[in-house]
Amino acid sequence: MAAVSIFDLPVSLQPLITDTGDCWIWTGFVRPDGYGKARGRQAHRVVYELLVAPIEDGLELDHLCRQIKCVNPAHLEPVTRQENIRRRFELVTHCKSGHKFTPENTYIRGNGHRACRACNNANAARYRAKMRRAV
Repeated sequence: MAAVSIFDLPVSLQPLITDTGDCWIWTGFVRPDGYGKARGRQAHRVVYELLVAPIEDGLELDHLCRQIKCVNPAHLEPVTRQENIRRRFELVTHCKSGHKFTPENTYIRGNGHRACRACNNANAARYRAKMRRAV
């Protein structure tokens, strides 16, 4: 990809982006899910299509920098949804309680999501204790 600049964008979009020297942070409207919104669409998609090329059907943009407000096309890569999800899972190495996702401590739920055995065992023990007290 050829080097691009914020100044290659339409003048109306330029004030809505802050160049941090690496990421281009969207400072315009941000949806509740954390993604910027421009022209009724996700801001990073609008900027990518203006500066690089249209995004092929069936692809979405993966934020290589992991900053969802970043609209720098150099940080965006068109990938399939499956690949984007796989990359996101690779980044999560521990459960919310801090237990490491290892083969011994991880199982896959019916919905395809990973779950922590240590947390599941602790939750089951609390539930059993609660049920014993209730009797």
